[in-house]
Amino acid sequence: MNTFSFNRFGKMLRWVLSVNQRRILYAMAGSVVGVFMAEMILLRMSSYDSPFTMLRHYGDVGAALFAVASLILVSSIVSGVNEKRKREAFLMLPASNLEKFLALMTYTSVVCVLGVFLAFVLGDSLRMAWFWVSGPYTEIETSVMGNPVETYYWWSSAIPKMMDNLTPHILEADSCNWFYLVMNLFVIAAIAVWTHSLLIIGGTLFRKYSFVISCLVFILFWVIFVKTMHYFELSMFTSTWENGRYVSGEVGIPAYILAVLLPLFSVFNYWASFHIFKNLQLVTNKWTNYDIH
Repeated sequence: MNTFSFNRFGKMLRWVLSVNQRRILYAMAGSVVGVFMAEMILLRMSSYDSPFTMLRHYGDVGAALFAVASLILVSSIVSGVNEKRKREAFLMLPASNLEKFLALMTYTSVVCVLGVFLAFVLGDSLRMAWFWVSGPYTEIETSVMGNPVETYYWWSSAIPKMMDNLTPHILEADSCNWFYLVMNLFVIAAIAVWTHSLLIIGGTLFRKYSFVISCLVFILFWVIFVKTMHYFELSMFTSTWENGRYVSGEVGIPAYILAVLLPLFSVFNYWASFHIFKNLQLVTNKWTNYDIH
């Protein structure tokens, strides 16, 4: 099959979900309990003087764990079909290679990541219910960084703080010129897409330690890039402030370089990942899914 069919893609995705249904349920249940226990352990280990301090700490830890878990899941795109028996059944399915590849990518990059987020929400909800039933009920009003006074309770949710940590903070749209804002958003999006493509090609190529190898490549790239910027005394984005107010912003050469290179790298990574995937064999190398010979 050389043509792409959304109908076959949907059936392929449903097959992947049905095969991994029990695994998903067990992982979800364990993650929910794990999030709840982790928050309770942090509560016992730390002396929080206010609900705001507790929620901010939960948000920091939760954002880090969610990011790491999501990246690991993305890099596990073909881990579910690494065994010979599972791979044989998978390769025999009546669907094109592109449909199978996109089904696995959707499963690991969307379904599993959403499952992790839902596990954080449910686990945090258990903690909220526990606090509401048996915890302290002291109401704390805190003014944070000049914002209007907000009310925090011990049973408040930590998910908004976690999402705030996961959201890139760019200057307000009404305080900077449109080109500076667009370039910020474009570079951030390019970094996110390239990171995803790097994990996809790492997960498709390597049978073992794909996440570790992808992370090493990611770190090496940024170390070289940052050192090059320091050597030539360059900066990506420069903001000018006067009397505490934003005046202007300049887009540096490194930002233009990333805006061009990262999309190209991303396209290559996705193309190479699919090329490796469509050449999967029942018997493969111990470490990789692609035989260069």
